[in-house]
Amino acid sequence: MNDLTKGPITGHLLRFASFIALSTLFQTLYFLVDLYFVGQLGRAAIAGVGLAGNLSMVVLALTQSLGVGATALVAQAMGARDKPRAEAVFNQAFVLSALSGIGFFLVGFFLRGVYCRALAADEATAIEGSRYLAWFIPAMTLQFFMVALGSTLRGIGDMKIPTMMGIGTVLINVILAPVLIAGWGTGHPFGVAGAGLATFLAVVVGCAAFVFYFERPSSPLRFRPREWRPSW
Repeated sequence: MNDLTKGPITGHLLRFASFIALSTLFQTLYFLVDLYFVGQLGRAAIAGVGLAGNLSMVVLALTQSLGVGATALVAQAMGARDKPRAEAVFNQAFVLSALSGIGFFLVGFFLRGVYCRALAADEATAIEGSRYLAWFIPAMTLQFFMVALGSTLRGIGDMKIPTMMGIGTVLINVILAPVLIAGWGTGHPFGVAGAGLATFLAVVVGCAAFVFYFERPSSPLRFRPREWRPSW
C-alpha cells in the first residue's frame, strides 16, 4: 500500500494516468487478439467476431464507471485513515460489480442471437457471431469483477498489481487463442468459439489471481460477507 498523501501531486497523477491507460489498453486487447487469430477462418468468422466489438465497448464504459467510483471512494477512506470504511467500499464495489455483471450476462447471453441477426449482413456471419459471443459474453461478465477489484487496489495506491494481472491475462489469451481456434498441438479446432473460450479462460485465471491476492493474510483489504448487503 502506498501513502498518496505524501509527495508531489503531479507525480502521483502521472503514475495513476499511465497505469490506468495501460489497464484500459489491455482490457480492449482481449477482443483484438481474438480478431487477429480468427482472420484465418474466413470473412464470416471475422465479421462475426467483429460484432462483439460493440459489446466490448459497452462493457469497457460500464466497468470504467464502476472502477472510477471505487477508486475514488477507497482512496478517500484510506486518506482519512478509515480502514473499516475502505473495506466496506471494497465489498460494496464487489457486490455492485457482481450485480452489474449478472445483469449484462442475462441480457447479452440470451439475446446474442437476436443481436447478431440484427447487425449481421448474412446468416453465416450471424451464426459465427453467436458462437463467439457464447463464450465472450461470460468473459466480459467477469471483467466487471476484475475491474472492480483492480480499481480498489488503485485506491490504496497499488497500481502495479492490477496492471500486471491485466497483462498476464492477455498473454494467456494470446497463448490459448491459436490452440483453441486452430487446434495447434491438439488437433481439435474450435473455430470462433475457441477464440471466445480462450478469452474466458484467461479472465478466469485473472479473477482467481485477484481472489488469491485479497485472501492473503497480509492483504490490506479483505472480503467481508457481512458487508455484502447492498448499501443503497
